[in-house]
Amino acid sequence: MHRHLLWPALLLASAQVALAQDCVKITCGQADGCEAFPSRLRAALPPGFEIRSIRGDTKIAARGEAALLECRPASRLAAVVSADQASIYGAVHVTGKLHASGILRFEPNDGGELEFRPGKETLQAGGHFFKTNFARIKLDEAQPSVKIAPPQSLAQANCWQANAKVELSDFSVLIGDTSAAGTYARQARITQASGFTQCTWGSK
Repeated sequence: MHRHLLWPALLLASAQVALAQDCVKITCGQADGCEAFPSRLRAALPPGFEIRSIRGDTKIAARGEAALLECRPASRLAAVVSADQASIYGAVHVTGKLHASGILRFEPNDGGELEFRPGKETLQAGGHFFKTNFARIKLDEAQPSVKIAPPQSLAQANCWQANAKVELSDFSVLIGDTSAAGTYARQARITQASGFTQCTWGSK
């Protein structure tokens, strides 16, 4: 390799090594779904919320894109990390109870069928991590399952939405590039739903 080509390659390699040193991959155990607790992840969250644990195989990078980095293995974070600033690729468990008004939307797709979209005033209660991951909350895996029926005129519609008030708690936040990515409420209750309208499938 020519000397003038070797120097940029060395700089790139050095940068990649430096980024990898700032990236950790949680290896908390052999079992699937193991979690590192406490998480040592902090973020600006609504009162009562906490990032409680990190699922195994999750990557957390202080610099760069975690999904693209070869990260060093660790059983837990060595120090507190800001989830509002770090890049996360994997899953975390967030505890807390959300009482909110917003839009309930039924739109079957690869990522699920039913989701809740909190109003702007709810999202303003948190920082980057909360605003990014709680703008849409999936309700398909809540236990007991959420049961709600639209008016008969929308029974066959492939997309409908309604104004709703909800109580949601105990969240799994999956951050990645697949259809399964998103925030799932483990417990959900629809306390009010009205103003049902048909929507266009695939629209925002």
